[in-house]
Amino acid sequence: MRVGLYPLLFIFFLILNCTVGYGQLDKFENKIVAVVNEDVITQADLDIALAAVITEYRQSYSGDELAVKIEEARQEILNQMIEDRLILQEAKRYKIEVDEAEVEERLNDVRSRFSSDSDFDDALNESGITFDILKNRYREQIMMGRLVNYEVREKVVVTPTEISEYYANHTDEFNSQGSAHLKNIVIRFEGDDLLAKQKVDDIYRLINEGRDFSDVARQYSQGQNAQEGGELGFVEKGQMRKEFDDVVFNLEPGEVSPPIKTETGYYIFKVVEKKGSYLRSLPEVRTYIENLIFQEKAKKRYKEWMDKLRRNAFIQLK
Repeated sequence: MRVGLYPLLFIFFLILNCTVGYGQLDKFENKIVAVVNEDVITQADLDIALAAVITEYRQSYSGDELAVKIEEARQEILNQMIEDRLILQEAKRYKIEVDEAEVEERLNDVRSRFSSDSDFDDALNESGITFDILKNRYREQIMMGRLVNYEVREKVVVTPTEISEYYANHTDEFNSQGSAHLKNIVIRFEGDDLLAKQKVDDIYRLINEGRDFSDVARQYSQGQNAQEGGELGFVEKGQMRKEFDDVVFNLEPGEVSPPIKTETGYYIFKVVEKKGSYLRSLPEVRTYIENLIFQEKAKKRYKEWMDKLRRNAFIQLK
């Protein structure tokens, strides 16, 4: 398998995690682990959905802790697969139709993540997934998404009164401790700590000699914002690492920090402007509050709807 192909194959595993029929993949066991009305979930379904999770967990856990984490993930994934089966069955009962163009758009998107069509075909072959299975799964995903939108999202309403009341009752959440307009320069270690230290010291000397900070950033910084002159915009206190906050928010506008060492490299900050602490106004946070309330209501609505589907379904764990 090519380097980098495994994560892309996992796209397929996620896409297919609630489709019946993984038993065709010989390397996975075909034992039934759950029955959901007329559908079954096999050990193969579960193993495939768990595969990438196990790989990730093995990088951080071992022994008994790894076993516990895998079992927790197994239960969560199995529960999600049962819910997906119920949603798909309900979508089919409603006879939700899907435009073929939408399916093709999804397929083109996943195909574009591969360097070539031949890599895409190789990924399908190596995973044992046929193009028709993949296409059908995308069709089912769209059906499920439309049903969830109808049953959950479209039935959730957030009123202006709810937003105002939330703001009034949670003012502590909207107290800014102050912010600073910052620019920075980043010098990464890249395997040679001594060279990075020498380079950042030379850069710091240039700035102290009067060179424009933005020009120096464009020329030497290895940060993603280098071509913008190291521009970070306004950053609130508490948003950055503590060692950055401790230095930056003790500087005055126009001042430049000495190089700050981290595990990845050195950082130099310039404070352009500072703002003191203040209470954010309702208009500033209205969208945030609306989204927060919407998510809470949608989560509750989804649970109520799913509980109803479960009550009316035949579900048996093997």
